[in-house]
Amino acid sequence: MSKLFSEATLGALTLQNHLVMAPMTRNRATGNVPNALMAEYYGQRASAGLIITEGASPSPNGLGYPRIPGIFSREQIEGWKVITDAVHAKNAKIFIQLMHGGRIAHPLNLPAGARVLGPSAVAAVGDIYTDAEGMKQQVVPQEMSESDIKVAIEEFAQAARNSIEAGFDGIELHSANGYLLEQFIRPNSNQRTDRYGGTIENRARFVLEVVDATIEAIGKERVGIRLSPYGIFNDMPL
Repeated sequence: MSKLFSEATLGALTLQNHLVMAPMTRNRATGNVPNALMAEYYGQRASAGLIITEGASPSPNGLGYPRIPGIFSREQIEGWKVITDAVHAKNAKIFIQLMHGGRIAHPLNLPAGARVLGPSAVAAVGDIYTDAEGMKQQVVPQEMSESDIKVAIEEFAQAARNSIEAGFDGIELHSANGYLLEQFIRPNSNQRTDRYGGTIENRARFVLEVVDATIEAIGKERVGIRLSPYGIFNDMPL
């Protein structure tokens, strides 16, 4: 027990204990902007050594659920600064989880001009909640062009830079639970025939390019990735 509450080392970081708080979706970001209620929530949990936040989108296109935060606008960066200050005031460290929903989205949940995107034009099985009209069937996403893919990679890189500006100690790339990064890896959601589809080497290409881009943006010691190979959430196969 004493080991659990002793200091721990994570790369260049010293954590006040060995406890890590996992990311949990809260849906409290009205207008997709972090707020005082969220600062209170994370501040209350800053006795942990490390907190990993709920998923925050690197792009308007990634805001698949209602009221999830982003990390792509000035207002969002300033909102997150209040949260990281609250956590650091209690000596905890905090990573932001970057989560692009990809095809797990609905137009009613997206801001004006945003698109439901995916590796292929294949809808996920199931429904998704919207504030405007309740439960709705998952829609068919627009298949991402190579230009769309390049834009998305840069969005992740810029989100990583924004995260450091907002005071985070690092980022976690969400490549699990059926969201965009995992959608490229899985053959049921990725039916492309170009260099981003087909073989596992090709299906992993987008994820690895996002990893490389975020490492280049903020350094390898600040970048982690979440993988859940046997997860079946959001229409992922065993």
